[in-house]
Amino acid sequence: MYKKLFIYFLAGSLLIGLAGCETVPTAPGAVTDLKVLCEQYNVQWYVDNVSQVVSLRAAGREAKALVGSNVVVLDGEKIYLTDSLRRERGTVIVPPDFNAKIIQRLVNAAVARTGYHIVVDAGHGGKDPGCKSRNGTEEKDIVLDISRRLKQNLQSRGFKVTMTRDSDVFISLEQRTEIATRSKADLFVSVHANSSPSRSVDGIEVYALRDLEGSEKRDPQRMKNQRLMCRSLTMQSGNMNLEAIVAELLYNYKISESQLLASYVNKGTSLGAQVASRGVKRAGFHVLRNTLIPAVLVEVGFLTNSQEEMKLRQPDYRQKIADGIAASLVSFSAR
Repeated sequence: MYKKLFIYFLAGSLLIGLAGCETVPTAPGAVTDLKVLCEQYNVQWYVDNVSQVVSLRAAGREAKALVGSNVVVLDGEKIYLTDSLRRERGTVIVPPDFNAKIIQRLVNAAVARTGYHIVVDAGHGGKDPGCKSRNGTEEKDIVLDISRRLKQNLQSRGFKVTMTRDSDVFISLEQRTEIATRSKADLFVSVHANSSPSRSVDGIEVYALRDLEGSEKRDPQRMKNQRLMCRSLTMQSGNMNLEAIVAELLYNYKISESQLLASYVNKGTSLGAQVASRGVKRAGFHVLRNTLIPAVLVEVGFLTNSQEEMKLRQPDYRQKIADGIAASLVSFSAR
């Protein structure tokens, strides 16, 4: 699922809010008037009349939704409702499962975060070997093994994992981003190995998306993925204004969250594998630019460095890399 969507959006501007009073239990699904629900459970809420973004707060938690959409983001986790929020005579009407899925979780700060879905992208493959060492070690083989180990680790922790490739096959960059979009995942992690003209360079690097130019935002593959995403949501078909708002929310959230995710992965992997860190960097790589969810690209080491290549050829070391990335993703998702 796309569980990270509408955070960090629109401070101020025509906000109207109501805080609830004493908590009064009610049967989930019995009330669909948002104002009444929030008053019953002491949930603070407001609606931005310009953007139609609905914000709710309780017990230190926050949820955001968009009138006309069936997606609610609760502390970064995207939750699907059976129907869209709508407005009737100035009143916000929510679907029957809004209470159980959103209100009850808002007021219960101890609710565990579950159901995270991660796309693991093993770079290169098939006819595209990636970089090669002097000894003939190919990037595509190293990163596929690490990706498989990462998948196993995450699945053992209860995460859902989608692989862009699970064998030595060629998958285009366009296909990789489309897989991420169709999977409705939360995070995208692309695994690569590095090379350098200098054989002394070593260590891991983690890349997050840099700010995009307007023409880059209109990249045909990115636009295709945005249309695919919008079709997967319950929203007014063909409403270009609504789609534009969702697309901008996705982009802003992706930029901020990807940078934070990269920091987690850089620190966790370098510590877990006891490898030098070359830091977090920003780039416009295709798989970062044209995915719509928070995404990072991890360079796990330099095949052009003989010592690092020797370590990457060892299964135990590849397991440490995979475990370090996995631990980072677990920490990030548990914020």
